[in-house]
Amino acid sequence: MTVTGGCLCGSLRYEAKVKPQISIICCCRQCQHITGTGHAAQFGLPRVEVSITGEPKVHLLVADSGNTVSSAFCRDCGSPLFKATSGFPDMLFFHAATLDDPASFKPQSVVWTKSKQPWDQIDPAIPIHA
Repeated sequence: MTVTGGCLCGSLRYEAKVKPQISIICCCRQCQHITGTGHAAQFGLPRVEVSITGEPKVHLLVADSGNTVSSAFCRDCGSPLFKATSGFPDMLFFHAATLDDPASFKPQSVVWTKSKQPWDQIDPAIPIHA
């Protein structure tokens, strides 16, 4: 399996020849700010399996969990592309909408629901891991 995607303008691209190991919908406040929505649909790939072309701009922050997070954006179009966190140092978490085939994203769970916005509707069939 090959996973490919990139930013809106195409300046940043990624590829991995491995299936995503984690797929979540995160409702934390940082994800809300980064995406401008109520949650972030994300999938995790092993860092060593990912090839990235282009040079992202990186913003450092501290997550609700206390972990340090670097959030990578396209310098040209501003699209959020991926995050790295000290909580999972061997993984990169990509935003599902950046996939070339976003319909292939299948979330396994919803996390950080204590920060979920009441107006943000998420499929209730997806398991919740607060």
